[in-house]
Amino acid sequence: MRLLVIGVGGQGEASILQALKDPSLSKLKIADINEERIKHLTVKLNNKKIEPTRLDAAHYDEVSNSIEGMDVVINAIGAAGNPDLTHNVFNAALKMGTHYIDVATGGNKNMMNKQDKAWKDRNLTAIYSLGKTPGITNLLAKYASTQLDTVDTIRVLSTLDVISDEFLLMWYPLWNVMGFDPKTEKTQIYEDGEWKKVPALSGEEIYEFPGDPQGPVTLYLSNHGEVQTLPRYIQGVKYVEFKHGQHIFPALKVLAELFGSRKPITVKGIQVVPADVMEAVIPPVSILPEKIASGIVKDAYSCCVVEVKGKKRGVETKYTLSSPMDQKACQSHLPGSQPESIMVGTPSVIAASMLVEGKIKERGVMSPEALDAQPILRRLITDVGIEIREKVETTWK
Repeated sequence: MRLLVIGVGGQGEASILQALKDPSLSKLKIADINEERIKHLTVKLNNKKIEPTRLDAAHYDEVSNSIEGMDVVINAIGAAGNPDLTHNVFNAALKMGTHYIDVATGGNKNMMNKQDKAWKDRNLTAIYSLGKTPGITNLLAKYASTQLDTVDTIRVLSTLDVISDEFLLMWYPLWNVMGFDPKTEKTQIYEDGEWKKVPALSGEEIYEFPGDPQGPVTLYLSNHGEVQTLPRYIQGVKYVEFKHGQHIFPALKVLAELFGSRKPITVKGIQVVPADVMEAVIPPVSILPEKIASGIVKDAYSCCVVEVKGKKRGVETKYTLSSPMDQKACQSHLPGSQPESIMVGTPSVIAASMLVEGKIKERGVMSPEALDAQPILRRLITDVGIEIREKVETTWK
């Protein structure tokens, strides 16, 4: 397998570490605009299969040249606010005849979906949002839905936290963590055949994730890709929601209120953008491995839960699937990474390997739930060490 990973932050590094475990890997090109970061990672990993490349994804020709000769390109750019970067990689992959996967698309899904036929005509696959949430959650929802005769409700719940002596985050940008549109302060649910806007940070719920070292966490309705795509792929579902929470949420809410604006302000005669100040002050996710190694990070935890309700042979049935990971489990499976990065960064590598092996046969542009979920979930368990728990509850009436 000849693999290109664009974006070598926390999630991209997990993709790289997982790829290096794959015996079929013959070439691993790692690309980023941050040349120092590429050099540091190349020296640290010290593997002859790695080819470091300085790449500015804003330049289409540069992206095309980097993709040439690759079997699969993984887009791990933090592209939530930069859809043009996603579009450049996506379009260049099609042009160069290379399969495409991104871990959290910042692109326009409608634009990408409209090119479905072009990708099929070239016998290529483009999978967007194959990370943790969305990604693993979509696969879990697909699996559970295939076990039911009818599906009524899908709830997706997620949490992540760093337990540390310093202020650190496992995911960024901040608005993406908070889960709503900062311009409208609205989030989205799917109900009775239509997508509806609801107030941001509403639907408060206290939930206990399996093995969370800090105990129950308060969840809120959040804007997320599953709400957009699950109703399109899972027929008959009447309600879909996504809820997210972190024990650090109170601090994040204050940061968002103080520094979330992109509108310039004047401070002592100097014009600054508050969000730029926040981005400069918050430590990047890429330094987490260093903080973990130094002992500053005491623990880290990531978990997603998918609840799917419906009927099976006329009986009301609820599938609850969860995937927890803490720092101890993380280090035993992918030393040098952290739980959220493993959950986000490794599914794309598993899918890339299965594409090259011919085990993923679907072609065109798609969200993860369009795929056959079970084989990918099995590989996440066996090849990565991700744990999946399943509980089935029935209600006889």
